[in-house]
Amino acid sequence: MGGTETMILRFLEAATNSRFNFYVAAFFLNGPLLDEATKRGAKTCLFQITKRYNVFQLIAVLIKLCRYLKSNKIDIVHMYGFWTNILGRLAIKLTKTPIGITGQRTEDNWRKWYHSYLDRITSRWVDLYISVFNKGKELLVKRDRIPENKIVVIHNGIDLNWAFDRHNDCVSPLIGMVAMFSPFKTHKELIQAAPKIIEKFPQVKFILVGGGTTKKESVQFISKLGLNSYFLMPGLVNNVRPILSTLSVFVLATHSEGLPVSVIEAMAHRLPVVASKVGGIPELIDDGVTGILIEPNNPEQLASAITELLQNPDKAKAMGNKAREKIMRDFSIQKMSSKILSYYIDLAKNKGIVS
Repeated sequence: MGGTETMILRFLEAATNSRFNFYVAAFFLNGPLLDEATKRGAKTCLFQITKRYNVFQLIAVLIKLCRYLKSNKIDIVHMYGFWTNILGRLAIKLTKTPIGITGQRTEDNWRKWYHSYLDRITSRWVDLYISVFNKGKELLVKRDRIPENKIVVIHNGIDLNWAFDRHNDCVSPLIGMVAMFSPFKTHKELIQAAPKIIEKFPQVKFILVGGGTTKKESVQFISKLGLNSYFLMPGLVNNVRPILSTLSVFVLATHSEGLPVSVIEAMAHRLPVVASKVGGIPELIDDGVTGILIEPNNPEQLASAITELLQNPDKAKAMGNKAREKIMRDFSIQKMSSKILSYYIDLAKNKGIVS
């Protein structure tokens, strides 16, 4: 359950009383997305891929997807993820499904030239690109040569009643990062910053919430630095609200990002946030006002920013309050869902599906 999956589920909740019937499909069985989508009233289907580079399996899945679209008379396909987009667009073309929408949620810094080429040649079957951040729109235009008039920006949002009141009355400061362990998230940067923070605040603790491919590497690095007693690693947590409510500072150290749900959630909890200046994070954080932006791959700057907030609790509190105000004003799930639904309806009207 990453940010994309979380936002899909929250969108389903917000769109419950809309005029649409929702279907959620996935290619990999890895997490509770489909079960949770079912609880929210969507019909679900797993087109299971076990070997993503097995051509015969991909063809078989494409055929199943085409049959699914036809049998359920699907009008709009909203796709998330690069390879999902490629398979989805082929299915749209083959089945003559009226509307195809691509969700652009990250910078996709891993892309090679041929990824942009594939995106470009299949973009003719996309009616609309929805980017969750402004830089994502810029990347689509400059890197992938997608026409600007086919792209809109709709920011992520959350239920404004979701956040708990913070109750960090602990003697020990608690620094937290909620993120999947992946090559793009730099938990190692926070681990490297820890000794300098510990020098000033010997009672400090760190909590890293999440699971993923690089978690073992992070555990080994913590052990190598002799920091085991300072780090808590609870793994995957379905409800992070109780954890966020006890933090002193929230951190997101990353190389590549979209508009991170974790930062929105932390800001909603009145938390001062220290985060890397990449992707859409500067659209969330006004540096020095609602949080602190740092350069990526700079553990010294990260340590300095966290230490500054711990040394100045009034400043940290003021940042947290400003952060909450910004989320309340600009990043509600109602605003996000209403914009998406309005584009669904406009496209459906243009295609003659509804009057």
